[in-house]
Amino acid sequence: MLKELMGASTHTLYYKSPIFLQHAFTSAYGYKLKRERYNHLYREALERYVRGGIDQTQSLIDFMHHLKRNIAVYAHIEIDDQNIISSFLKLPMTVKADLRYELEARSCRKGQIRFSGTSGTTGESLAVYDSEYDRASRMAYLDYIKFQNGVRPFAKRASFTGQDLTPPDHKNILWRYNMSMNQTLYAANHMTADNIRHVYENLVHFKPVALDGFPSAIHMVAKYMLSHHIKADWDVKAVFPTSEILLPYVKADIEKAFDTKVIDQYASGEGAPFIYGGTGDSYKVGHETGLFEFQKVGYHLYEMIVTSFINYATPIVRYKINDQVEIHSDEKYLNSYFDDIKITKIFGRKSDYLIGSRQNKVTSVGIARAVEGIEDKVVAFQFVQKDMKQFVVNLVVEDDYGKKEERIIKERVARRLGRDNHYQFNYLEAIPKDKNGKARFIINEISEMK
Repeated sequence: MLKELMGASTHTLYYKSPIFLQHAFTSAYGYKLKRERYNHLYREALERYVRGGIDQTQSLIDFMHHLKRNIAVYAHIEIDDQNIISSFLKLPMTVKADLRYELEARSCRKGQIRFSGTSGTTGESLAVYDSEYDRASRMAYLDYIKFQNGVRPFAKRASFTGQDLTPPDHKNILWRYNMSMNQTLYAANHMTADNIRHVYENLVHFKPVALDGFPSAIHMVAKYMLSHHIKADWDVKAVFPTSEILLPYVKADIEKAFDTKVIDQYASGEGAPFIYGGTGDSYKVGHETGLFEFQKVGYHLYEMIVTSFINYATPIVRYKINDQVEIHSDEKYLNSYFDDIKITKIFGRKSDYLIGSRQNKVTSVGIARAVEGIEDKVVAFQFVQKDMKQFVVNLVVEDDYGKKEERIIKERVARRLGRDNHYQFNYLEAIPKDKNGKARFIINEISEMK
């Protein structure tokens, strides 16, 4: 047995160990991450954000001079400190191919450099460099958002993650405790309607101050609680969903079940600046972390162009990230440097909406209204557009879901996407997830082939 374990991979060794040792391994890895991420640079950055008074103009001036001094492709730019926004707007736009194929010319590899990346919602990954200063700023700003909502660093938290926490034969023990971070991690990949009770019971035992991670997984717990008329008997300060689109009814269910606020946040793994939810229905721009430009592409629909002040190793400069938001404005162009921006919805990438038979674009929020009023009967659902006329609708439903609810959904879907399309309705035990554990609400295969 010992010889077998010595020759095994780290994952195999982990999976072959008793659960109490898996908790210990998780805590040991958490200790390593804590030492790396939450050092004096992190503490200094968090103190700056909490103290406030960060000057956006000075941040932009410093950023522009960094580009000129340290990034080869920007060596010849002209900078007017007295009219810095004018100098900035003369910089060319950046697209993903620029970062992918000109990474070295667009990077400054000073300090403790590592790759930082994202798997992307379409499966097209991208990695950029970041330094210890960049990582500290990023982690500090995440905690600053939480701090504004009553959650102090290292308060008890429950994280719903796509990480490989448990073996397939998990015996419904879907959590591992990270003592170093005061955190319980839950394996979103393995959560089902049949075992969600065990996750809820562990939450009751742990009593986290905050929840974070995949909203689809947190929503499963909330649905279980609501269907059994349960409310959290401990104080949950806030829930911070990440990685997936947050739909209005999902937010409402989570807030009701946990009697708390849900603070959505958006920031790309490529080092983009932050947008995060407030206590109302709009999002705040994290001016301390960068600058957003918005180009109108439809009625109240804007495509984002992002510039980050928190990734100096590979600066993200006027990057056309292909993500879109809703802003109630008639202006063709908006800029967070001089405009008061009120973002009401984050739609994600172009592949995150469907194309109807009239060439109409139906966003995730629009198609989510297909279950309005019957959310208590529908656990989860997913739309897959195969081509211009074929759609697959995957549904996970409650036992009391019947013909009436099916007629309602079919009518509403046809009304939005067109009656001349072919719809295949599949009733499943769980919504299929990507390799990274995310449950994508919309998969537009037409957009992803382009």
